Amino acid sequence: MAIGPLSWPLLLHSVRRHFSLFFMLFFFLGLPFAAVGVGLLWFEGGDDWGAAFGGAFFALVGIGVMIMALVTSVSSIGYYYERALLREHGTNVDGAVLSVTQYNEPEDGEETLWLLRFRYSCHGQPHEGEAVLPDEEWVSRLGENDWAPLRALKPRPAYAEPRWRKWKNQLQREGRW
Repeated sequence: MAIGPLSWPLLLHSVRRHFSLFFMLFFFLGLPFAAVGVGLLWFEGGDDWGAAFGGAFFALVGIGVMIMALVTSVSSIGYYYERALLREHGTNVDGAVLSVTQYNEPEDGEETLWLLRFRYSCHGQPHEGEAVLPDEEWVSRLGENDWAPLRALKPRPAYAEPRWRKWKNQLQREGRW
């Protein structure tokens, strides 16, 4: 997650955005379930098998929700921290489209996801990257070796993302959108 020195303002902004969701999941859902489960096990678990089973079930669900809240919050904070780093410390580079392929096999009304593979050069070294297309309209507009505006992270140039708005505006100017 962290590259080089940590940017505390960007990290704190990311943490603040996710603290309320973590707080709600952990304290309002996970902790009550775990407390009810432990209470059932403590007070009724030795005498009654039904209460022991219910207490174990509630305790496991509560602990699972608390672990899920912690893991998803840390993952989400890391993702948004990297996005903020890219926005703050990124550099604009030009790339080329390698391919656009279908990423999943949709079932029962699921959305089809398309994977964009691109190559670019940053600091004199070639790199390749991938991104999921925002919607299906992009599939017909992109061809192999088309120009791709990207934003790469200076300290870690292997991390880059397409600049979708700039790309769409360029395609509109060319009459391809």
